[in-house]
Amino acid sequence: MKRCSILIGVVLIALPMMPACDDSSRPDVDMSKRSHFGFQTSISTSLMEEGKVAYANYCVGCHGANGDGVGEASLFLNPKPRNFVIGNFKFSSTRSGQLPTDEDLRRTIKRGLKGSAMPSFKLLPDRTVDSLIGYIKTFSPKWTENDPPVPIPLVDDPYRKMADKSEAIKRGEAVYHGYANCWSCHPSYVNDKKLNEYIVAFGGQSRETFRPDMDQSVGKENVEEEMLYPPDFRRDYVRGGMTADDIYRSVSAGITGTAMPTWVDSIDVPGKKSGDPPLVSRADLWAMSYYVQSLILQRPPLMEDGKAQIRNRPRPIYLHGAPPKKVEQPATSQPGQSFEF
Repeated sequence: MKRCSILIGVVLIALPMMPACDDSSRPDVDMSKRSHFGFQTSISTSLMEEGKVAYANYCVGCHGANGDGVGEASLFLNPKPRNFVIGNFKFSSTRSGQLPTDEDLRRTIKRGLKGSAMPSFKLLPDRTVDSLIGYIKTFSPKWTENDPPVPIPLVDDPYRKMADKSEAIKRGEAVYHGYANCWSCHPSYVNDKKLNEYIVAFGGQSRETFRPDMDQSVGKENVEEEMLYPPDFRRDYVRGGMTADDIYRSVSAGITGTAMPTWVDSIDVPGKKSGDPPLVSRADLWAMSYYVQSLILQRPPLMEDGKAQIRNRPRPIYLHGAPPKKVEQPATSQPGQSFEF
């Protein structure tokens, strides 16, 4: 106890002799910069490490350890997993050929892509999704060489507040067939006579013949030389989403790496004479979106009402395999017992 008291006394005596803190002698440190301190790492480094682990858990089987889309499962998948090294992301809010925004990547991860092997990861925490987005960007130099991605302009929807969308659908059908000529890749949903009427209405020339398979999609190669078939909206999945907002985004921005162009930059055409309404405008992108959505809604239901049958027979679930079946022993007669046959 005496030794401890002596040490404490020495410390107390020495304290007044220590020089006062002089802030002017300390270097001016910018605390807004990420830095390493002690045994801890910066937030960005920690998030990247989490992304690498999450990628190994959820993504590597399809997209591959190098992000080139050739994971072990990719051999059996069609369409093929995205190649992050090339950096062509199909479903984004940016113009065709540009990188997607973080929100685009987040939407794809959270919602998945219908009709493909890309599932929904909506149950992943937001931090895990953010870490995956950051790690995916390490596979391609495009993320550091190109300018930050900018979404296409979101024009006002003139049909949003209308309960009856028949006006939008009618206008969208005309623009789809007569101006945008979507039938050059997608199917046509009107007969040849009606198709010519739409073409002439938008200043085109009437045609005597069309391709023989107008009711089907036309296969075209993408930039990776893979054959792709644009969706038939009455029967195929629309991977980017099936709401009017989703369809507007895909129609307006285009689909990177495919023949689907960016329509938001080429659909603002004035009328022939001064004072005439525009031949087409960006508002028509919404009309086409509602028209495509109406085609999707024409699909027959997977199961009609009243046709579903629910089996009310509970089944046991075994975590470690079903137990062996019991072998029933044949009954043997005992004295004093009687049997009826």
